[in-house]
Amino acid sequence: MPTTILKKIKNIFIYHLVKTFPEREVKVSSCIVGDLMKYSPLYVYESDDLFKAIEYMNKFNVDTISVIKEDFSLLSQLTKKQIRDYLNANFFIFGNLITSLKNIKVRDIIKKNTLPLTFYPTTRADDAFSLMKHFNNKCAPVVETPWEKKVIGFIWLCDNRN
Repeated sequence: MPTTILKKIKNIFIYHLVKTFPEREVKVSSCIVGDLMKYSPLYVYESDDLFKAIEYMNKFNVDTISVIKEDFSLLSQLTKKQIRDYLNANFFIFGNLITSLKNIKVRDIIKKNTLPLTFYPTTRADDAFSLMKHFNNKCAPVVETPWEKKVIGFIWLCDNRN
């Protein structure tokens, strides 16, 4: 008799587990970017020097970094490829390499019409992660409004729990 009761309890438990599992899955997939964004300093100002940009790219292990204005509005992006191309075409070392890199400003290298992949806090996280994987971005800025493009945080591809 006790094994029959245990079997019934087990069946009831399994029934409720299976019944509620899709509900839990929906909650995870309905997560938005605003819930996952971080306030990491993964940007440089347009007036910063190239040495600082390279330093941040190495620190965070990224190939692309956001370039912002002093009021935190998104201006452009800077990639390692852009840096390489600029240095190959225009770079002459005068003395110390670090000093030479500190004399080059980010605004001299960026293309002003190249905005990075951006998201809003209300964007579905699954959609953001799919786009980031497609474009091979490890990190993307999160902006508050489309017309101002003020950076309020960043979302990282490693935040994807799938």
